[in-house]
Amino acid sequence: MKSFVIAACVCLGAVAFARGPVPEDILKGKVIISDHSFPMSWSSVSSYVSTLKNMNKGTLWYDKKTGKLTFQYAAFFAQPVNDVQVMLNLIDITNGGHTQKVQTEQFMEKGKRVLFNSVVFDKEDIEGNKKYMVTITDRGRVIASGTFILREEGPHYSGKVTFTDDDTKPKSDTH
Repeated sequence: MKSFVIAACVCLGAVAFARGPVPEDILKGKVIISDHSFPMSWSSVSSYVSTLKNMNKGTLWYDKKTGKLTFQYAAFFAQPVNDVQVMLNLIDITNGGHTQKVQTEQFMEKGKRVLFNSVVFDKEDIEGNKKYMVTITDRGRVIASGTFILREEGPHYSGKVTFTDDDTKPKSDTH
């Protein structure tokens, strides 16, 4: 019986090894942030991981028309999540760190190692021209993270200067 258990473990290990790595193994603990949807299928794990890494944006911009920030994210976990929800935390890390926004993210079922989703923020929700860390937490423990800089356009100036009459009058010396 003991040899049967050992043989079964060796066979299961060989099957797991033959299956090869999955994206979750290579990207574990990372949150990939993009302004485009992620592909959901791949021809090889290495090409898929490469595609996701190339899609990762270090800088995002508010939409000029809507004033909103919409980004897609893919979070990869080292271990299956034993719950149907996790927390998405947006932390301003520009000058230290303080939590800016928190929201619950849902899985369809327990035991998942990856979460693909999108999130929309208004300018009132988070400030532009700051660096943010996105973390996914499960029961208070960070299981994946990523960073990005949120940019927004500043005011536009014409470069034209207007002086009043008082500005152009010579100053009198009162010594």
